[in-house]
Amino acid sequence: MKRIISSFGILVLSALFKTSFCSAQFVTGLEPKYQGLHDPRCIDIMGVPLEGPDSIFIPALDNIGFKRVISEDDEPNTYYFNGDYYGIKANLVIETDDKTKLLSTALVTSGPYRTFALFDRNNRYFLLKLQRQYGNFDAKGDGSLHTMTNLGYIKISNTLHEDKSRTIRVFYLNTTPYYKDVFNMGMKGAVQEVITENPVAENGIEHFNPQGKSTGTDIIDRVYSPTGYLLSAAMLEPSGTKSQLTYEYDEENRLIKRTLVNTKENIRSVNEYSYNSDDEIKQQTQKVFDSNNECIVSITMKNNYTAHDDEGNWTTNELKLMYWEKDHQPQNINVTQTRTISYWEDD
Repeated sequence: MKRIISSFGILVLSALFKTSFCSAQFVTGLEPKYQGLHDPRCIDIMGVPLEGPDSIFIPALDNIGFKRVISEDDEPNTYYFNGDYYGIKANLVIETDDKTKLLSTALVTSGPYRTFALFDRNNRYFLLKLQRQYGNFDAKGDGSLHTMTNLGYIKISNTLHEDKSRTIRVFYLNTTPYYKDVFNMGMKGAVQEVITENPVAENGIEHFNPQGKSTGTDIIDRVYSPTGYLLSAAMLEPSGTKSQLTYEYDEENRLIKRTLVNTKENIRSVNEYSYNSDDEIKQQTQKVFDSNNECIVSITMKNNYTAHDDEGNWTTNELKLMYWEKDHQPQNINVTQTRTISYWEDD
């Protein structure tokens, strides 16, 4: 929470010195609608995901009418925009992480409002918009309202100026990883390391960086979508050759198919995934096809999770595996798996 307050304070000061105030008016017309890619796994401003590098969020914000304003005295790793926030004139300040250059915080300022009636009306309007998306906000002692969700932290407050005018401020802090390699494994949160006893469809040890990207060296040449989902890659085979990987997702951005093509061996392996209501992998099937497109191996894995940690990730799984290989009798195998998971915020 100290980091949240500190970031908020820096952005407030930055906005005070950089923003040219305007007399905002209540707007009842149509607000901008984002026409780009949506991601339900991060907080957003009017549909624009608050994540990623500037090559992603600048054109995305431009899509809803937020135009970048550049001056010689801009703060490092800070971006300034003017536009309409839910149809009302506002300024937007984006800060990025010093090391990763990924978006970290966003601050919207609207005002100053010369009359309390106009300020109160627009303040209620912004709060209603936010509550419809993120639920109820809690009051703080300083008069601000805030909420902490599994996606991030949002705070709406106001500043009273010497001339009695008021400026509305909405602060966003995204707490979800940008890269979704963790999510593709049916997990959530800032996972750092996963150690699996009796691994079947995964490595015994998996590591992820603080941005959610897998640090494994067996998957190379990765290509990610603007919202951090893996689209294609290559797998380095023991022979030194590369097998090509492609990934497909459903409407909820859940991985539903992974296809591996090994041209040297003339085989194609297809993994398909289905999910339970908690977005955990309920079932996984793997089929291997030869050069004649004939299935030569079929594996079905059904998961029964019996224990979870505080983050909601499974720690015990009773796996039922059905294995079939061409010209062999099918086999049924039961495997008890346990996992030890560590998270970046634990450090």
